[in-house]
Order: sequence, then C-alpha cells, then structure tokens
Amino acid sequence: MKVIMNINIARVTCFSFVITISTLSLATAPRPPIRGCEMQTPCSCSMSDGSGDIDLTSLSGPNGQPKFKDVLNTDEGYYYSYSPCGAFSEVQCNDATACVLDENKDQSQQIGDSGRAAFKYDGDHVVVAYTSGTGVLKLTEVSLICDPTACDPIFVPNGEQGAGQFEMTLTTICACPGKCSASGPTSGCHSNHPSKGGSAGGLSVGTILVIIFFVTLLLYLVAGLAYMRFRKQATGSDIIPNKEFWVVLPSHVLNGGKFVVAKILRKEASYNKI
Repeated sequence: MKVIMNINIARVTCFSFVITISTLSLATAPRPPIRGCEMQTPCSCSMSDGSGDIDLTSLSGPNGQPKFKDVLNTDEGYYYSYSPCGAFSEVQCNDATACVLDENKDQSQQIGDSGRAAFKYDGDHVVVAYTSGTGVLKLTEVSLICDPTACDPIFVPNGEQGAGQFEMTLTTICACPGKCSASGPTSGCHSNHPSKGGSAGGLSVGTILVIIFFVTLLLYLVAGLAYMRFRKQATGSDIIPNKEFWVVLPSHVLNGGKFVVAKILRKEASYNKI
C-alpha cells in the first residue's frame, strides 16, 4: 500500500512539474508584434511590420473639389463626397474631407474635417477614421481595400451605421503598402490609369493592329509603284502593282456581302448564283 501511494505521489509531482514548465514557457514566449499603421501625414501611414507606407496623397481632388463627388447610396438616397487627401467645399461643407448631401443636393452635413485623420489596422484592412464637429463628434471610417489592379480607385459609401457614425470603402492600389508614393502608383500602372492586358503605352491591341495594317499598306504601295515605274517602265494605270487584283476586289467584296445577307435572311444562295 505504501509503495502504491509513493508511486501516485510521484506521478502527481511529475504532472505538476510539467504544467508549471508549460505555463512559464507560454508566459515568457515572445509574442508576434501587433500590426498597425503609424500615421505620417493625414494622407499616409507606415506599416509597423516594415511592409511599406500606405500613401493616399495622389488621391486628391482637382481645384478644391472632392476626388469622389456626389456618389449615391441607393439605400439611403443620399449623396456622399470624399477626398482622401486635400480639403474641399460643397454646399454647407467647408474644409471637409467627407460630406453627405440630401436627395436634392441643396443641404449637406460635414462628416469629416480635413486634417483630422487617424489610421488603424482592424485585422484585415487599414482603416482611416475622420472626425468632425465639437462636443458630440461625427465619425467616418473608410476601409482601405488593397487591390494591385485597381489603378482607378473605387469608392463605395456604405452610409450611416449609427447616430453620427458613417462607413465607406475605398479600393485602390494605393491601399497596398509600398505601391504608391505622393505622386501616384510606383509600379503596375501608367499615369494613374488602369493597366490593361494587351496594351502598350496606352494603345489598345485593335489600335496597334490598325496602325500596322496601314503602315504595311503604305509600304506596299510605295515599293510597288516604284518597282512598276522604274523596273517595268509602266505608265498610266499600269503603274499600280497587281492591278488586276485591285480591279476585281470591289466586285468580290460586293458578292461576299450579298451572300452573307442572303444567309441571314435564310434565302437559298451560293456564290455561283450571286
């Protein structure tokens, strides 16, 4: 009996020792740093994990106007104006960064003062918050959605969530750490416009193909005319290269068009009949 008790005491002592060591290890283990975004200016902040700055400076409106003006919230019927950087004035809103207007756009309420900004990280996105007024403040929170393809920012006013509390979302490449400077996107965009696949220097694929076609046609005509004139000693209309082809081309095009129309109208047609 005494031996069994000694064994049980040893087991309890060993278990208590393991629990104590585990607790001390958890208490002293280094915790991962809390991610945040330290404000640099009312338009920018720096990520605490070193991933880079989020800079909204380039998203300012022109000539004292909001970057996003009178964007409708269909559920409320109200219009929202917002400028991520720089102040604007609209109706009764002055020196504002966020403003809401009624259905007729003749009454407005300032819901964010320029320069009164704060940045935080909510676990998913960086959020910039603006306050307005004195005493009972109005609060507007804008979730910054990082999208490296959103060279043109997308602004969505989510409306009033509670008394004096408003929420918005802004999807932009400038919400991605290190992707924008004060002058705009640092990579992936051209002059703040969407970088679309199949384009070069702002020209679409269709435009490039048209340019290539006409340049090739011009070279063909110049080279052909020179060859027929100086090598073949041709004169008059005979100087046109491949003259026979160009003479019959219009009739072939016309016949092809008639054939297509006949097929659309479900008429019996063939190239021979046409």
